[in-house]
Amino acid sequence: MMAKDKVLSVDKLVHVKREFGFPNDFLVNLVPNYPNYFRLIGPPEEGKSFLELVEWNPEFAKSIIEQRAEDEFGLTGIRIRPNFYYKLPPGFFLRKEMREWIRDWLELDYISPYVDVSHLDQASQEMEKRTVGVFHELLSLSLFKRIPVPILGKFSDEYRFSNTFSSVFTRHPGIFYMSLKGGIKTAMLREAYKDSELIQRDPLLEIKDKFVQLLEEGWQERQEQLRLQREEVKKNRVMMALGDGDTDGQESSREFDGQEVK
Repeated sequence: MMAKDKVLSVDKLVHVKREFGFPNDFLVNLVPNYPNYFRLIGPPEEGKSFLELVEWNPEFAKSIIEQRAEDEFGLTGIRIRPNFYYKLPPGFFLRKEMREWIRDWLELDYISPYVDVSHLDQASQEMEKRTVGVFHELLSLSLFKRIPVPILGKFSDEYRFSNTFSSVFTRHPGIFYMSLKGGIKTAMLREAYKDSELIQRDPLLEIKDKFVQLLEEGWQERQEQLRLQREEVKKNRVMMALGDGDTDGQESSREFDGQEVK
C-alpha cells in the first residue's frame, strides 16, 4: 500500500520475511487465502514474480503515527496533530542552526506514507518528511523495530527513496538510531527502545521465546534421561562384575578343597 505502483517484488519480500515475521511458506499458504487483497503475478520459481494489491482498504491506510494521534484524542478528547515523537539521547548536542532546522521541519504537516506523493519534488522538505514517515512505518511494522540499511535500500524504487536515503537516519537522530554492530548499518526506531531493550515486544517474539524455551526444556529433559541411563548401565556393569567375582571365588574354593594335602 505504500509502494508507488502498489506492487512489490516477491524476491524482495522474501529477503525481509525475517524482519516482518512472514512464515516461510507465505507465498503458498498465506497469500492465496486473501485473494481480495493480493494477486501473485508471474511464477515465483523464475524469480520474476510480483505481489500486487487488489483492493485498497482505507482502514489499513492509517500509519502508526496517525493511529497514535487518534488514540490520544479518544483518551483526552483533545485532537492533536499527527507528528513524530522526537527525543534526543542524553548528552546529545545539536548546534543552534540544526535545532532551528529540526523545529521548522517538525512544524511541516505530517505526510502519510500511504498517500500519493508523485507531485512532490524529490529534493523538497515535504518529500523528506514523507520519506521519514515511510521509514518510521516500516520500522514500526517490523518485529524488532530495526532493519539493516542494505535491505531497506532494495526498496528504493518502490518507495521513491533517493540515492542518499541513508542520510535520513543521521539527519534525524531524535527519531532514528544508526547501529554499526557487526559491521552492518542497521536503522533502529529510537522511540521503540529503552537503552538496548524493546519497550513493547511483538507477540510473535513472545511465541518464539516460548518455543525456544520448550526446546530448551525438552533438551534438558533428554539430557537428564541420558544421564540416568548411563548411571543405570554403569551400576549394572558393577553388579555384573561383582557377581563374576563371587563365582570365581567359589570355584577356586572347590578346587582347593579337592586337592590332596601333603
